[in-house]
Amino acid sequence: MGLGDAWYLAGPLIAFAVVGVLAAVLRWAFGRDEVVTPAPVTDDFGLLRVAALVDRLDVALRVRQALRRAGIRSTLSTGLDGLIKILVFPDDAARARRVLERDGSP
Repeated sequence: MGLGDAWYLAGPLIAFAVVGVLAAVLRWAFGRDEVVTPAPVTDDFGLLRVAALVDRLDVALRVRQALRRAGIRSTLSTGLDGLIKILVFPDDAARARRVLERDGSP
């Protein structure tokens, strides 16, 4: 058996050893049982402010449409109480309320 035959057998053994070591490292790194705690529930929406609060999705979508027609960007968020908040940026909050009061929306 020559030197070439030894590498012929050693190559696959080295490959299996490398794969085994990688598998062990990945199992150690990602296999830990960590307890993930949920983020605390808050009414903090960062920069966004609540422009309206409604209880039905169809009403919330109509409110968003009215704001969109006025050129005001908005988004929706549902709270734990089931109420839907229509959120706008602070610069648009007062104008959004005026638009919604004028349109008779919530």
